[in-house]
Amino acid sequence: MVRFIMPRRLKFQRPKVKAVGTRDPIWRVQYREYFTRPDGAEDFHHRSQSWSQSTHTKKQAQAAADQIMVEMQQGPVKADGSMTLHQFWETIYLPIRKRGWTGSTEPDVVNKYANHIQPVFGLVALRDITKAMVQMHLGKMVDAGLGKATVEAVRIRLHSILAEALDNDFIPKNPCHKVETPECKPSKEPRSLTVEEVQALWDGTEGRDYLFWRIKILTGARIGEVLVLERSDLLPDGLMIDEAVVLGKVKLPKRNKTRLAAIPESLRAELEEWLTTHSHRLFFPTPRGKVYARGRKEIQQIAERGREIIPDLTFRMCRTTFATLFDGDEADRSSIMGHTSTAFTLARYRKPIMERRQRSVEELDQRLKVVRINQKRHA
Repeated sequence: MVRFIMPRRLKFQRPKVKAVGTRDPIWRVQYREYFTRPDGAEDFHHRSQSWSQSTHTKKQAQAAADQIMVEMQQGPVKADGSMTLHQFWETIYLPIRKRGWTGSTEPDVVNKYANHIQPVFGLVALRDITKAMVQMHLGKMVDAGLGKATVEAVRIRLHSILAEALDNDFIPKNPCHKVETPECKPSKEPRSLTVEEVQALWDGTEGRDYLFWRIKILTGARIGEVLVLERSDLLPDGLMIDEAVVLGKVKLPKRNKTRLAAIPESLRAELEEWLTTHSHRLFFPTPRGKVYARGRKEIQQIAERGREIIPDLTFRMCRTTFATLFDGDEADRSSIMGHTSTAFTLARYRKPIMERRQRSVEELDQRLKVVRINQKRHA
């Protein structure tokens, strides 16, 4: 085997094929396949490839061997299962996957990885991660009091990372394949405001605050989507929601779901009147004419003033309120909220209302009555 010393990633090999065996003679070539160790140092494995002499001449076998060398030398130093999970995350997984992430997905995924995955698995070689290690880590998260949503998110992310490693031949199987989310306390979802609370919120606010709460409760829009609304988004058929601000950057909404939210005429009139107070393209521009970031003091103060009326009020609660109080078709509700599944909307956002339950059973009772009960009693 011939190997000339060249700069990293440019190592040149042109090993010669040799005749091996007597009963079933073959042409064999031996070469080195380079990879990076967990400490970042370069190392190599000895590899070999063979071809039957009955199907290949020596010239054909040499040509095939040369092609293997060309393909191997065109790429970077190859990594194998000794690469740590964090090396794989930084060099392969994150650069590939984040291209398809929208909205707040990237910061949310990166945060969960940094807090719940990297500290435990970051320095572990991919090939050394086992099902038991993952299952025990999830159990420890439950014991620490973390909610189901967080534990489930970590399980799904680990499965995704190792699935990518499997697809790229770093590991022979995905150790997360049969990992289950342990029993844990349910995540606390924001409650829905009552009709009386909505009325109190609208009656107790004015100006920009009032319009914020009106838009969010009547359209189910996320706060990042409200902050980037423009004059051109107020259409004859409704309010176009096609952008969102995430970590100070304007991008497509979550899951790239643009949508048209129907709005009542009263809100349309209020928005049109508000837009006469300034000439900027944005509904709610900063003093310098920019898009507000969610963390800006002025935006947080809107929520603080709202909590003077409803102590536990959050922006997220308004989205749940829309899903709960909207009494139209389920498909319309999910479409307005930007969800692809009505089941997801119902499970995560729509909360039960006793008044609606009572009204529904009364209507059911009326439909099922064939003979009035009082008539039946006197028969």
